[in-house]
Amino acid sequence: MTGSKEVLSDLKYQLLKISQVTIGDGSELKVLGHGKVVISPDTSIEKVLLVESLGYNLLSVLQLCECNFTVVFGRYHVLILHTISLKVAFVGFVENRMYVVDFSKETTHIATSLMAKSDVGWLWHRRLGHVGMRNLQTLVKGEHVEGLTNVNFSKDRPCSSCVAGKMHEKNHPKVTTINTSRPFQLIHMDLFGPPTYDSLGGKKYCLVIVDDYTRYTWTFYIKKKTEVQKIFIDWATQVQRQYETTILAIRSDNGTEFKNYTMEEFLSIEGIRHQYSAAYTPQQNGVVVMRDRS
Repeated sequence: MTGSKEVLSDLKYQLLKISQVTIGDGSELKVLGHGKVVISPDTSIEKVLLVESLGYNLLSVLQLCECNFTVVFGRYHVLILHTISLKVAFVGFVENRMYVVDFSKETTHIATSLMAKSDVGWLWHRRLGHVGMRNLQTLVKGEHVEGLTNVNFSKDRPCSSCVAGKMHEKNHPKVTTINTSRPFQLIHMDLFGPPTYDSLGGKKYCLVIVDDYTRYTWTFYIKKKTEVQKIFIDWATQVQRQYETTILAIRSDNGTEFKNYTMEEFLSIEGIRHQYSAAYTPQQNGVVVMRDRS
């Protein structure tokens, strides 16, 4: 608890369960509100009471323990530790037979400043939309960004956001049940590409066709998306005649390469149902295909 509102942030004047406190001489002081005391960027004390006419800043051991701190008292000092990590949050010393913690000491600010300086490169990495470290170094040398000077960039750890953004697919669980009763009852289709480099033949895309019943897969490498319609029509005509069967339905991710006049006309003539799903993911049907990232 404290009598000075200047040390509190996020001050709220709504009263907690405690409306007044009793001090050593038996007198009662009114509780005006509560707030937060910030010690460092990663350490703060919540629900600190603002008490009227209180001349000292007092720390309650019970309240510290409720805030996941562990307090260890010694003859000359007191240690306040984070209960989970057991790292030292702050240290107090004995003065006039009382344990006193001074948050204004120079050592606390130096440690905080050093921590902020060591991460300034990663800070600019996030500010500029998670740009690569090489591009950041180029911006520094060319002085292209105001304020971006005397900054060293080191790839000392992976950026979790960048890793998540580059993860295009996750492993799908194995499917133990099959919803179809025969081959070519349901066909899954997807198109992915273009990759970073073209193939030796100049191919940029790959059309993947998977039979839901047998999980048999056909792959076709093409140069342009407009080739998808012709390849699928030729493939569907060939398999239906070769295996003397009919395709009942196809399923895609609602891409324009599958949803167009040519495809709709062919499917209508053949009596094939087209299942569109804007939020379609192959995991729902146990089919592992790559999404179109173009």
